[in-house]
Amino acid sequence: MRPPCLYIAGLGACLPPALSAKEAVARGWYDAESYVVDGWTGACDAGDASPLRLALNAGRVALARGGRGSAGVDLLLHACVLPQGPHFWAPQAWLERQLIGRGVRAIELHQSCTGAFAGLELAAAWLMQDGERDVLLTCADNFGYDPGLGRDPTFRWRYARNRRTARGSVLGDAGAAALLSNRGGFAQVLSVVSRTLSPLEEAYRGDAPLFPAELGAEHPLRIGPRFEQYERRRPGGVSAALELINATRIELAKQALHEAGVGAQDIARVVHVFAGTERYVQQFLEPLGIDPARGLLEFGRELGHLGACDALVGLEHLVASGQLRGSDRVLMTANGASTAVACAVVEIQEAPRWVS
Repeated sequence: MRPPCLYIAGLGACLPPALSAKEAVARGWYDAESYVVDGWTGACDAGDASPLRLALNAGRVALARGGRGSAGVDLLLHACVLPQGPHFWAPQAWLERQLIGRGVRAIELHQSCTGAFAGLELAAAWLMQDGERDVLLTCADNFGYDPGLGRDPTFRWRYARNRRTARGSVLGDAGAAALLSNRGGFAQVLSVVSRTLSPLEEAYRGDAPLFPAELGAEHPLRIGPRFEQYERRRPGGVSAALELINATRIELAKQALHEAGVGAQDIARVVHVFAGTERYVQQFLEPLGIDPARGLLEFGRELGHLGACDALVGLEHLVASGQLRGSDRVLMTANGASTAVACAVVEIQEAPRWVS
């Protein structure tokens, strides 16, 4: 997709303090070997704070930085990974009430860690309607609990532990937001592309039944054992899945660059799923001909993988810290729950007013 009029007018991020990985090991929450091998140095921990409070804080910042308030917003999109509160509750309606308050259309997006990109795609279509319009996109999660059991400080450190699949990820809490508009902004989204790898849904489902959901029956909830179950059914399947995800990421990045009308040599920085080791960044940036140093390895490994927030938090960091200037292009990538891959190219038009 080459959106004709998708601009970023404001960005906001809410990052709770990070707990060091070394301290997590000392508390018995994080495996000592994983600490050495997987490269993470910390993870943001919001304690008992609602993820919607993180989204609310980030949304208020994005609206303020946009300089327009919420008067032009007629669509709110909220992306998340884990449940945001009580079942049978609409968190997007709570955010609309707090951030806009005019009863505009509000939609919750369950697209795992590619939720922000799904928001860009939907906003692009919405903003092609006649008239000047704004869309507020928010993302948030608090990974400090088990969806079935409640508060669990070990969840973020152990959810993906799996010796056989070398899955070394830890999760951090965050809120992020972008004010999107068809009437200009400090950056323009030149392209956004995505793909669903539907055969891989088995990897995250494991042996769990399709229905009913067994929240609490899986004590505690861990993704690593599901990968092992998938591997038992399909020997070599996890390695094949990882290869397919990376190949798709490279293919979509090339498509996003082509649709944006730019080459890999034109990319100043790359925003990606936060990772602990350089290997993750190298595996898709080097085939593209992009120096892995243009990524955000050092920034992200201190925060943990922030679910749907990585892309907006990474972009906000680059803009707010003055690492981007007018005409710089940024490649944004994400993959989520083994079934979705997305990429986008953003061009900075000018340094926003809120960057001193």
